Amino acid sequence: MGNDLKERLDKSLDAIEKLEDKIEDYADDLEDEVEELWDDIKNRFAGVSTKLKDATHNLEATSDEAQLQAHLGTMEAHDKIEGIKETVDDFANKVSSKTHTELDTATLRAHLAKMDAEDYWEEKSKVLTKEFNESSDKVKDVSLQAANEIKDYFDKLLSAFSKSA
Repeated sequence: MGNDLKERLDKSLDAIEKLEDKIEDYADDLEDEVEELWDDIKNRFAGVSTKLKDATHNLEATSDEAQLQAHLGTMEAHDKIEGIKETVDDFANKVSSKTHTELDTATLRAHLAKMDAEDYWEEKSKVLTKEFNESSDKVKDVSLQAANEIKDYFDKLLSAFSKSA
């Protein structure tokens, strides 16, 4: 299962990178306020990428603790994406269709600020650690599904940009 998860994490990282590159292609046309919002979203993507890279690194270790951290990191990355998905979808749709004036940056920025998942994750990681100790297979399956959803989400966004280009 470790190799399968590593492969999916690598594909998720590739998808994030491709999406960022695609949006950067539009960056020259963005208004200053929208460009600032993109910078905020990009920083959140960087946090997700860091979690995925850490998870990949932990998969290479043999200890149970490192394996647990790999699965928890994957699920944390998934939670972070879930928290900003609606905002990023709206941003991506409007940017890719070049309707910059429709972007309500204040609303999107407020939503991003509200969706910071770190406090929530503190509580959830305790529960997941307990579940992992009770049933590591369940946690492994959940993290594998989370990695799939992350990759699929970024592939979908990338596809939306490819269609509009």
